[in-house]
Amino acid sequence: MSTSALMGRATRVRHWLKMNARSHSASAALIDLLFGPVTTGTIIGPRLLKFGAYVVIVTEPKQPRMPNGIESDVRIRASASLAIGRGRLAIGSVGLTPGPAWNPVPELTAVRSLPPGPEPVESALAALGADPSTSEDLLAGYIAGLVLLHGLRDRAGRIAERAAALANPLHATLLGHAARGEVPEPVHALLGQRDPGPLLAFGGASGHRWLRGLVSAGLPLESWLSTVGSPITLPLVDSHA
Repeated sequence: MSTSALMGRATRVRHWLKMNARSHSASAALIDLLFGPVTTGTIIGPRLLKFGAYVVIVTEPKQPRMPNGIESDVRIRASASLAIGRGRLAIGSVGLTPGPAWNPVPELTAVRSLPPGPEPVESALAALGADPSTSEDLLAGYIAGLVLLHGLRDRAGRIAERAAALANPLHATLLGHAARGEVPEPVHALLGQRDPGPLLAFGGASGHRWLRGLVSAGLPLESWLSTVGSPITLPLVDSHA
């Protein structure tokens, strides 16, 4: 390799090592991947990076943080090479090192939960093959509710395992996080501050389905929100559900 080529490579490496993410999920699933052996991956969608069976989402600053997410404004070309491990996410010639950790498990305000209902599970699992977009979010909300509202981790894990086998890679990843009580940032606003606004605005109809799943798991939404003067009539089911 020529001297000029070596100098160019050294310059790129110095830039690569200096770039830090704004934040990253503190989930063990992501941490194990980020700090484990180097693994190559593929780009499967806008800001969606697949490593084995796990999908990392690179969220832009000021967008909701995700349990499988790394927050950064890095530009991602569709043809970029990918690798993750040893404390770094490499996207083409750019390398991201972890920023501050964000805990994807919300801190709940006091809530007297209702018993979890079985209603969405079988119907949502049956619908996964035909129309996964309307059932995966619902199941994720229900599974997360079992863990966060009742501590039913084994039951949540069994449902998540069945659903993940039918889901696409991104939703399979998110279902696994839900079974550990790890949820998107808008769910934190609902369960931590009793504010449904961010969740209802999350991902179009996705947030409505998450909310419906949480209610099916036993979140006493109307009585709970009425104590803080929030609206209690919410569009839990979108027109495509």
